[in-house]
Amino acid sequence: MSAGTVLVLEDSRTQAQLISKMMEKLGWSTLLCFDHDAVFEALRHRTVDLMLLDVYIGTENTLMLMPDFRKLSAGVPIAVMSAGGAGGQVLKATLNMARRAQADFVIGKPFAISDIKAIIDKVNILRNAPQRSRHILVIDDSGTTRKLVASTLSKEGYQISEAQTVEEAFVRIDIAHVDMIITDIFMPGMGGIEGISVIHDTWPQARIIAMSGEDSVDSAQKHEKASALKQAVNNGANASLTKPFRPIDLAQLVDKVFSDSALLIEG
Repeated sequence: MSAGTVLVLEDSRTQAQLISKMMEKLGWSTLLCFDHDAVFEALRHRTVDLMLLDVYIGTENTLMLMPDFRKLSAGVPIAVMSAGGAGGQVLKATLNMARRAQADFVIGKPFAISDIKAIIDKVNILRNAPQRSRHILVIDDSGTTRKLVASTLSKEGYQISEAQTVEEAFVRIDIAHVDMIITDIFMPGMGGIEGISVIHDTWPQARIIAMSGEDSVDSAQKHEKASALKQAVNNGANASLTKPFRPIDLAQLVDKVFSDSALLIEG
C-alpha cells in the first residue's frame, strides 16, 4: 500500500519519470501531469497528499495558479521546483518568487532523493497534526536561544524551523512559507539590518520579531544594540525583543504580533 500520493507537474516527460522513480523508492505513488489543465482535472477527481510543481510550464508560470490549486486541493502542501543551476541568480530569484507565493517547500533542479525525503518527512508531520499550525522560523547562531524559542513556542502549538544564519534559511528546502520570523540581528553572515530587509522582501506577509542581547557591560555596546533594534523595526520588523527574556514574555509577544500585524512593540 502506498504511503501517500504526490501530484507531479513537469512538462519534461524524462524528468517526470525520474521523479516518479524517486517517489516509488520512498513508498509513494505518483500522479503525473504535463500541463496546468491536467492538474485542474486531476484535483477535481483525485485526492493527493503533496503537490510537486515545476514553475515554468511552456510559457506559463505555475505560481500564478497556486491559489486555484490550493482551493481545489483543500490546502495540500505544495513543493515548488525550478531549474537554473545550483546557486545561480535565476534559480534564486525564481525560488524567492515561490516563497512569496507561499509555497510550503522550494527545491532547485536537479535534486537528489534525499531532498525529496526531507520534504516527505515534513509532509508526514503536517498530515499527522490535528490541524495546520502557523509556521515560525527562528534564526540565531546561539543554539541555546534557538532551543529556548523552539521549546517555548512548540508548546504553544506552533510549527518551528531553525536556522543558524539568514543564508542557511534560504538554502533549506523545508523553509519556504513562514508566518513569522524571529531573528537575532547580531550574528555571522547576513545579520543585522541587512538581514531584516532581505527577510522582509522575501516574506512580505510574514511577521518579524528582531532580537538582540544586552549582556554587555560596555554602555556604548548596549546603546549600539538598542539602536540596532529600533532600526530593525524601521526596516520592517513588527516588534523587538531584548535577550535574555522569559518564555512567557516571548509567548505573549508572539501572540500580540499575530493578533495585530500592524502593531509595533519594543521589548
